[in-house]
Amino acid sequence: MPQEVAKENQQYRLCLQYEYIGASEQGYRILDKDLEEFKEILPMGYSAKSERPNWSWGSSGVNKQYRLLLIVVAIIFMITSILFNSLKQPLAIIFVIPVSYIGVFLTFYWFKLNFDQGGFASFVLLCGITVNASIYILNEYNALRRRFPHLSSLRAYVKAWNIKIIPIFLTVISTILGFIPFMVGTEKEGFWFPLAAGTIGGLIMSMIGVFILLPVLALKKKDIINRR
Repeated sequence: MPQEVAKENQQYRLCLQYEYIGASEQGYRILDKDLEEFKEILPMGYSAKSERPNWSWGSSGVNKQYRLLLIVVAIIFMITSILFNSLKQPLAIIFVIPVSYIGVFLTFYWFKLNFDQGGFASFVLLCGITVNASIYILNEYNALRRRFPHLSSLRAYVKAWNIKIIPIFLTVISTILGFIPFMVGTEKEGFWFPLAAGTIGGLIMSMIGVFILLPVLALKKKDIINRR
């Protein structure tokens, strides 16, 4: 396709294409196997090779892709604003998300991984997972403040942290363990391996954001100073 011989770089070339339905990695294995068998019967002076499509992730629609992240963040902000009846606490939750993204960047940098669809999918996944921990803590914090109005903000936050930290850690650890099977083995899938690596790195870094950044943004500065 097309059925004509073209001349390129002083060589005559005929392009052959076929349609394959199935997993991409398996399709590449079949293609390589067929090429090895075909090379054995070619006469001298002839060669056969595969020209896989070379493209960069997001080169044509990078703005549209990252615009989706802004839409996800906006939806999270609106839902948490309705839940907490506040604008400050949703902002504290939103600012934890970039902290988890730092973990993704460090993971891809330290292990020299290519940022592709799997890395972008880890961004979207982390948006939902990291805010869960913050929502658990702040929801319990607000409930304690309503139940005990004379309780100080810092003490109420510490109580909420002590109540919710075990479920949060169990959720993070179970998610990390669930992604480990995608990282073991000799063959690394083009999508699942970056997704697993980015998600694990982002979850680990998000715990730092929940532990340090969330109370700084959610509580008033004078409450922390008075407690000290």
